Amino acid sequence: MKDAKIVVQIKQVKDANGNEVLKATVPMNLIFQKDFDARSLNEELKRFENKYLRLVESLKNIFSLIKARERKGKVLLYWMFGDEIYEFTEKSKNGALFLENLTTYLTRDTGTSEKMINRCRKFRSRYPDINNVDLDKSFNNYIETFEGGYISTKRKQERQIREAKDA
Repeated sequence: MKDAKIVVQIKQVKDANGNEVLKATVPMNLIFQKDFDARSLNEELKRFENKYLRLVESLKNIFSLIKARERKGKVLLYWMFGDEIYEFTEKSKNGALFLENLTTYLTRDTGTSEKMINRCRKFRSRYPDINNVDLDKSFNNYIETFEGGYISTKRKQERQIREAKDA
Protein backbone atom coordinates (compact mmCIF):
# COMPACT_ATOMS: atom_id res chain seq x y z
CA MET A 1 0.00 0.00 0.00
CA LYS A 2 3.04 2.28 0.23
CA ASP A 3 3.16 3.37 -3.40
CA ALA A 4 -0.44 2.65 -4.30
CA LYS A 5 -3.06 5.33 -4.82
CA ILE A 6 -6.45 4.09 -3.69
CA VAL A 7 -9.72 5.81 -4.54
CA VAL A 8 -11.96 6.42 -1.54
CA GLN A 9 -15.70 6.86 -1.62
CA ILE A 10 -17.68 8.58 1.11
CA LYS A 11 -20.97 6.79 1.59
CA GLN A 12 -23.96 7.64 3.69
CA VAL A 13 -24.74 4.63 5.88
CA LYS A 14 -26.84 3.96 8.95
CA ASP A 15 -25.07 3.39 12.24
CA ALA A 16 -26.19 0.93 14.95
CA ASN A 17 -28.77 3.47 16.18
CA GLY A 18 -30.24 3.98 12.72
CA ASN A 19 -28.69 7.44 12.26
CA GLU A 20 -27.19 8.37 8.91
CA VAL A 21 -23.43 8.81 9.10
CA LEU A 22 -20.63 9.22 6.59
CA LYS A 23 -18.29 6.30 6.07
CA ALA A 24 -15.12 6.11 3.96
CA THR A 25 -14.91 2.98 1.82
CA VAL A 26 -12.55 1.55 -0.77
CA PRO A 27 -13.15 -0.85 -3.68
CA MET A 28 -13.65 -4.48 -2.66
CA ASN A 29 -11.11 -5.76 -5.21
CA LEU A 30 -8.32 -4.59 -2.87
CA ILE A 31 -8.81 -7.56 -0.57
CA PHE A 32 -7.86 -9.92 -3.39
CA GLN A 33 -4.46 -8.36 -3.94
CA LYS A 34 -1.56 -10.44 -2.64
CA ASP A 35 -0.01 -7.59 -0.65
CA PHE A 36 -3.31 -6.59 0.99
CA ASP A 37 -2.83 -5.48 4.60
CA ALA A 38 -6.27 -5.11 6.20
CA ARG A 39 -5.02 -3.55 9.43
CA SER A 40 -2.92 -0.93 7.69
CA LEU A 41 -5.70 -0.08 5.25
CA ASN A 42 -8.30 0.22 8.02
CA GLU A 43 -6.05 2.56 10.01
CA GLU A 44 -5.36 4.71 6.97
CA LEU A 45 -9.04 4.71 6.01
CA LYS A 46 -10.08 5.79 9.52
CA ARG A 47 -7.56 8.67 9.48
CA PHE A 48 -8.81 9.75 6.06
CA GLU A 49 -12.44 9.52 7.17
CA ASN A 50 -11.71 11.65 10.25
CA LYS A 51 -9.97 14.30 8.13
CA TYR A 52 -12.92 14.39 5.76
CA LEU A 53 -15.45 14.63 8.62
CA ARG A 54 -13.47 17.51 10.16
CA LEU A 55 -13.46 19.24 6.76
CA VAL A 56 -17.23 18.85 6.41
CA GLU A 57 -17.87 20.21 9.93
CA SER A 58 -15.54 23.14 9.37
CA LEU A 59 -17.19 24.01 6.04
CA LYS A 60 -20.65 23.79 7.59
CA ASN A 61 -19.56 26.16 10.36
CA ILE A 62 -18.04 28.65 7.93
CA PHE A 63 -21.10 28.45 5.68
CA SER A 64 -23.43 29.20 8.63
CA LEU A 65 -21.28 32.26 9.41
CA ILE A 66 -21.47 33.35 5.77
CA LYS A 67 -25.25 33.17 5.87
CA ALA A 68 -25.45 35.04 9.18
CA ARG A 69 -22.88 37.75 8.58
CA GLU A 70 -23.48 41.14 7.10
CA ARG A 71 -21.30 42.31 4.24
CA LYS A 72 -18.25 43.65 6.15
CA GLY A 73 -15.56 40.98 6.31
CA LYS A 74 -17.77 38.33 4.73
CA VAL A 75 -15.32 37.97 1.85
CA LEU A 76 -12.78 36.49 4.30
CA LEU A 77 -15.23 33.71 5.15
CA TYR A 78 -15.47 32.75 1.48
CA TRP A 79 -11.68 32.69 1.34
CA MET A 80 -11.54 30.54 4.50
CA PHE A 81 -14.10 28.16 2.98
CA GLY A 82 -11.89 27.74 -0.09
CA ASP A 83 -8.77 27.46 2.07
CA GLU A 84 -10.21 24.56 4.08
CA ILE A 85 -10.81 22.65 0.84
CA TYR A 86 -7.38 23.61 -0.50
CA GLU A 87 -5.63 22.41 2.67
CA PHE A 88 -7.52 19.11 2.66
CA THR A 89 -6.58 18.54 -0.97
CA GLU A 90 -2.93 19.43 -0.41
CA LYS A 91 -2.59 17.19 2.65
CA SER A 92 -4.22 14.31 0.77
CA LYS A 93 -1.95 14.57 -2.29
CA ASN A 94 0.87 12.47 -0.91
CA GLY A 95 -1.26 9.92 0.93
CA ALA A 96 -2.19 6.46 -0.26
CA LEU A 97 -5.88 7.38 -0.27
CA PHE A 98 -7.56 10.06 -2.32
CA LEU A 99 -11.10 11.22 -2.87
CA GLU A 100 -12.18 11.42 -6.47
CA ASN A 101 -14.97 13.94 -7.15
CA LEU A 102 -14.42 15.87 -3.93
CA THR A 103 -16.83 18.61 -5.00
CA THR A 104 -19.66 16.10 -5.46
CA TYR A 105 -19.19 14.73 -1.95
CA LEU A 106 -18.86 18.18 -0.39
CA THR A 107 -22.01 19.38 -2.14
CA ARG A 108 -23.93 16.48 -0.67
CA ASP A 109 -22.37 16.60 2.80
CA THR A 110 -22.24 20.35 3.45
CA GLY A 111 -25.49 21.46 1.83
CA THR A 112 -23.70 24.03 -0.30
CA SER A 113 -23.85 24.28 -4.06
CA GLU A 114 -21.25 22.95 -6.43
CA LYS A 115 -20.95 26.45 -7.85
CA MET A 116 -20.12 27.94 -4.45
CA ILE A 117 -17.57 25.25 -3.68
CA ASN A 118 -15.85 25.76 -7.04
CA ARG A 119 -15.90 29.55 -6.68
CA CYS A 120 -14.40 29.44 -3.20
CA ARG A 121 -11.70 27.03 -4.36
CA LYS A 122 -10.91 29.27 -7.32
CA PHE A 123 -10.93 32.37 -5.10
CA ARG A 124 -8.47 30.73 -2.69
CA SER A 125 -6.20 29.57 -5.52
CA ARG A 126 -6.16 33.03 -7.13
CA TYR A 127 -5.50 34.75 -3.79
CA PRO A 128 -3.28 32.34 -1.82
CA ASP A 129 -2.31 35.04 0.71
CA ILE A 130 -5.27 36.11 2.83
CA ASN A 131 -3.54 39.47 3.38
CA ASN A 132 -4.18 40.27 -0.30
CA VAL A 133 -7.95 40.00 0.17
CA ASP A 134 -9.56 43.45 0.34
CA LEU A 135 -12.26 43.58 3.05
CA ASP A 136 -14.02 46.38 1.22
CA LYS A 137 -14.63 44.24 -1.84
CA SER A 138 -17.47 41.75 -1.95
CA PHE A 139 -17.06 38.13 -2.93
CA ASN A 140 -19.03 38.93 -6.09
CA ASN A 141 -16.42 41.57 -7.00
CA TYR A 142 -13.77 38.86 -6.84
CA ILE A 143 -15.93 36.47 -8.83
CA GLU A 144 -16.09 39.10 -11.56
CA THR A 145 -12.32 38.92 -11.92
CA PHE A 146 -12.33 35.22 -12.76
CA GLU A 147 -15.81 34.60 -14.15
CA GLY A 148 -16.72 37.86 -15.76
CA GLY A 149 -19.28 38.51 -13.02
CA TYR A 150 -22.16 36.74 -11.42
CA ILE A 151 -25.46 36.88 -13.25
CA SER A 152 -28.52 35.12 -11.87
CA THR A 153 -30.49 32.79 -14.13
CA LYS A 154 -33.37 35.25 -14.14
CA ARG A 155 -31.12 38.13 -15.20
CA LYS A 156 -29.54 35.97 -17.92
CA GLN A 157 -32.98 35.14 -19.30
CA GLU A 158 -34.01 38.81 -19.22
CA ARG A 159 -30.80 39.77 -21.05
CA GLN A 160 -31.38 37.08 -23.71
CA ILE A 161 -34.93 38.34 -24.27
CA ARG A 162 -33.72 41.95 -24.65
CA GLU A 163 -30.95 40.87 -27.02
CA ALA A 164 -33.41 38.84 -29.09
CA LYS A 165 -35.75 41.87 -29.36
CA ASP A 166 -32.86 44.13 -30.39
CA ALA A 167 -31.70 41.73 -33.10
